[in-house]
Amino acid sequence: MNLFLSEFNIRAWRLIKHYELEKAADVTLIYGKKGLGKTSILRYLHEHRGQHERGILADALAFAHQYAYAAQDNKLNSFRQRYRRTRLLLIDDLQVLEGKVKTIEELHYTYEYVIENGGKMVITLEGDTPNLEFLGKRLASRFLSGVAVPIAVPLDNELERFMVEYIQQKHLFMDQEIPGMIANLTDNLAEALKIIEQFIEFAVLQENELSLQCFQAYWETRVRKGNNATEPINIIKQVAQSMEIPVDELLGPSRKPRVNEAREMAIYAIRMLCQISYPAIACYFNRNHSTMIISHKKMQEKLTKDHRLEQIYNTIIKVFQV
Repeated sequence: MNLFLSEFNIRAWRLIKHYELEKAADVTLIYGKKGLGKTSILRYLHEHRGQHERGILADALAFAHQYAYAAQDNKLNSFRQRYRRTRLLLIDDLQVLEGKVKTIEELHYTYEYVIENGGKMVITLEGDTPNLEFLGKRLASRFLSGVAVPIAVPLDNELERFMVEYIQQKHLFMDQEIPGMIANLTDNLAEALKIIEQFIEFAVLQENELSLQCFQAYWETRVRKGNNATEPINIIKQVAQSMEIPVDELLGPSRKPRVNEAREMAIYAIRMLCQISYPAIACYFNRNHSTMIISHKKMQEKLTKDHRLEQIYNTIIKVFQV
């Protein structure tokens, strides 16, 4: 991720740039949508502060895997000594621990040891709100007792400026209108970079310049492929079409039985096809993760009893299995 400072992330960057272990809160939580630079912020902190404080930088999934392997190989002591003795523990993508009960318990003990020994933690979470319910009340309350810093969605002009800087750094000869077009097509930095990289690959294959016409051809090709990609938004659209419910209504607050059933179908299908966490699914429906769990269970039950719903579900998954 290219380091980029603007209004949407300035509060988080200022906090990290001037981070002092002795003055910092026990826990600093940085949260925001995917692709806004949370991982880059942690890496910056580790490079500029962590290396002087016996700091450890790990994503939550790596922490979970290391814990599982240590337990399996009877090496928990060395695992715990490494994590519990650090002065600065940086954990990225906390949301992936949803459902990993034993790992969450281990993280709780790790937190207690680090803080009791004068250490600090900085963690990141993917989400619009600092929703830590999946950690359990005790650990969630401890993590929320410190400082919570949001990273907002960048404005179009911020995204455009980010891309212009990136294009200049890479010495690319690209049509001046393209960064503005990309800014209108996405809302995060990581996705913007991905679009640029894919566009360059497309142009090379087409033996074409990075022109506006070439970008339009690339985007039309991407849209055709993307409509059948196994992604939550595509599944939501397919469920809405199959169950004859407008997408806006399916994602909205309506509690009509037909809408509720379609919403349950969408949640169930996303969970089964995308294998993403309940908190991640909840972001699409503007609800909490416990509602996602309940909806998933309801549809799972209905599919064993209702042949009509089973046929609809089978039709939906066939679209994404082609």
